[in-house]
Amino acid sequence: MKQRENYRSAILDQMESAIELLGPNHSLLREMQARNGKLQNLYAELDEIGVGMTLATESGDSWALVLPDASHPGCYRYSAFRSIGWTCHQTYQTLDEVVYRAFEAGYRVVAPRDTLEQLSKTAEWLKGCERLVFIEKMNAGEISYTQMLAEFAKIEASYAMSAAA
Repeated sequence: MKQRENYRSAILDQMESAIELLGPNHSLLREMQARNGKLQNLYAELDEIGVGMTLATESGDSWALVLPDASHPGCYRYSAFRSIGWTCHQTYQTLDEVVYRAFEAGYRVVAPRDTLEQLSKTAEWLKGCERLVFIEKMNAGEISYTQMLAEFAKIEASYAMSAAA
C-alpha cells in the first residue's frame, strides 16, 4: 500500500475525485465535508496536545489513546480500550497517520483528557486487566479457551466477594 504524504487532507483529496465523478451538488459531498470537519477537529487536538490525546467513538463506549510505539522506535500507535480494558493497538509511521487511521476505525470525537484515568479506577477496568493475562496465555497456546473462561469466573467471583464484604 502506498504511503500517503498528507493525511490531514485525505478527505479533501477524495472530495475532488467525488466532485469530478458526481458533480458539485451531490449529497455524498456534504457527508464528506462533515467527515472532514470531524477529522480536522482531531488534528486541532493533536496540534494542541500531541502524544497522549484521547479519541472516542461517537457512541462514547470505546476510546483510543495516541502514544509513541515502544516496540517500534520512531513509530506511533493508538491503543484502543473500552470500560473493560485494552482491546487492541495499531502502529503507524507518523502521528498524522495514527490519527487518520483511528478516525477511519471509528474514533471520531475528542475525548476528555482524563478518560483513561477515570476508567482505570473502576472495577470493570481492573477485572479487564486481570483477564488480559489469561487472554494472552490463551492466545499463546499456554491454556485452553475453557481454562481461560474458568479463570475469568474466578476473577468475577473475587470481585463479587469484595463487593459483598
